[in-house]
Amino acid sequence: MSQYDTLKKRLNKLQRFNLIVTLIPTIILVAIGAKIAWGNYPYFIIFLPCLVALLTLPLGLQFAFKQIFPRYRTLLDELHKIQLEVSSLRCSVDAVYDKYRFRNKGEQFKRAYELVGKRAKDCEERLAVGMSREQKEVFVTCFIKAEEVVRVTASIGSVFRCSASDDPRRWQQHAERLGCDEIRQYHNHPVNNNRTCPSPVDHKTSLSLKQILGNHGNKLRSFIIYWNEIREWRIMEYDEKGKHWLIYEFDIAAQPVTPAAG
Repeated sequence: MSQYDTLKKRLNKLQRFNLIVTLIPTIILVAIGAKIAWGNYPYFIIFLPCLVALLTLPLGLQFAFKQIFPRYRTLLDELHKIQLEVSSLRCSVDAVYDKYRFRNKGEQFKRAYELVGKRAKDCEERLAVGMSREQKEVFVTCFIKAEEVVRVTASIGSVFRCSASDDPRRWQQHAERLGCDEIRQYHNHPVNNNRTCPSPVDHKTSLSLKQILGNHGNKLRSFIIYWNEIREWRIMEYDEKGKHWLIYEFDIAAQPVTPAAG
C-alpha cells in the first residue's frame, strides 16, 4: 500500500469512531427531548428543534469530550493531522498530473502524451495520467526495443467497450521490422477504488494475441492500469492462464520532486 492508502485506512477508522462517539449520544438526547415534548407542543415545533439539535449537538459533544477525555483529544488531533497529510498528498498527485497537458478534441492519444521515444517507465506514467483523464477504457499497445517505446497504437473507447486501433495480425510484422524485444499491451479499468482484476475476456484476449503473434507471442505482456481515490496508479500484469499480479504501485510520498514534462 502507498502512504496514502495507509493513512486513509487509519483515517476511516478514526472517523467511524468519532461518528459513533458523538452521534449515539446525540440521538439519545434528541429522543429524550422529543419524548418529553411529545403531546405538549405541535409536531412541527418539536421537529425543528430536533433537527437543529441533530446538526449542532455532535459539535458540542466533540468540544466537551475533548476537554474531559485526554485520550479522545489525542485521537481527534491525530484525525485532523491525517486529514492535512491526505490533503497534501492529493495536491502532490495533482502536481504530477499537471505536468502533462490535456489532449485536444480529436487529437490522437499517443501524440497528446508523446509516448513514442520514451522509456517504458516514463511511458507508463503518461499512460496513467492520460487514461485517468479520459474516464473511459483506453487500449494501448507499445512496441519496445531496449526499454524504449518505438511504436504505439492507441484507441479510446466508450465506458463499456474498447479495442485495438489497428489489426493485431500485423503486429508480428511490426515486431520483426522494428527489432522489438517486447510488446506491451495496456488498458485501464476506469475505477478509483484501488480494486480490480482482469476479466475472463482479458485473459482470453491475451491468449488470442499470443497465438496471432506466433513466434513473437512470448514477447507479449498484458497490463491493467487502475487508481486509488487520489489517482495514484497501480499496474497489474496478467497472462493467458487466468493469473494476475501487481507489478507497480505509484506512491506519491516516495517520489522525488521532478521537473515539468517535456
